[in-house]
Amino acid sequence: MIVYYLILIFLYLLGLITAPLQLLPVASLSVNLTGALASAGNYLALFDIFLPVGTLFTVFGIVLAIEAAYFTYKAVRWVYNKIPGIT
Repeated sequence: MIVYYLILIFLYLLGLITAPLQLLPVASLSVNLTGALASAGNYLALFDIFLPVGTLFTVFGIVLAIEAAYFTYKAVRWVYNKIPGIT
């Protein structure tokens, strides 16, 4: 029961923090950008015959996630080593 109320308080605080964002108007893309994305999709579909573009994007995303995790690890270790008194 205590955990339930702690989560509820956290969600209300999160809603309070994000309330100003809900007052902003809905963003929309311009027609030129939408057309450019559609054209890029058509061009990529032509290459999908020879190379599996979807698989390449998935592998590229996984590699980027691994690199970001490694960079975060190195940054946390650097900060940890900068704290005096910790060996």
